[in-house]
Amino acid sequence: MTAGSDGVDYGKLIDEEKTRQGSAIAAAKAQKKREIDLIAFFRGVEIEVGREMAMANLELKKRGSPVIAGPFRPLREEEKIELTFGTRQPCCRLTLQGIDIAAGLASIQAELLDNRGRTTSRIQYIIEGEGQTLRAYRPLVEGVPDRAAELTAAQLAQEVVPGIIRGRFS
Repeated sequence: MTAGSDGVDYGKLIDEEKTRQGSAIAAAKAQKKREIDLIAFFRGVEIEVGREMAMANLELKKRGSPVIAGPFRPLREEEKIELTFGTRQPCCRLTLQGIDIAAGLASIQAELLDNRGRTTSRIQYIIEGEGQTLRAYRPLVEGVPDRAAELTAAQLAQEVVPGIIRGRFS
């Protein structure tokens, strides 16, 4: 039947369904790309934590203090890393988390742990943007980025590693 008759316009219906399916496929591809971009960003943070940790360990060794070891991946398929400090194993855990994928937000949660594995201090960094424009921010309130407090991966590492040594995030 054609448009304007009393029946169903199957041509229009098929076109609408193709458009809807195309949109769903495009959205799924965009979501997968975003996940890949977030993992790449997290890996960049992991590299910067390793660099910052190496600098801190030089000073810790000079003073005869325990050093920070890691990062270790407790589960290969999760975007989570752990660090140890002296007898605390793990002493710090960084986890990439999705907050609101529809709004384009994710986070990196950093936790300091005691010898029993209980969280003693926690900080969350909000990540927004896409691809090369991903940015990390301190939260204004939980889940809301403070766009005036943007951090690079290196700056994020410069907050995490001293937090491990102090035993708290400031």
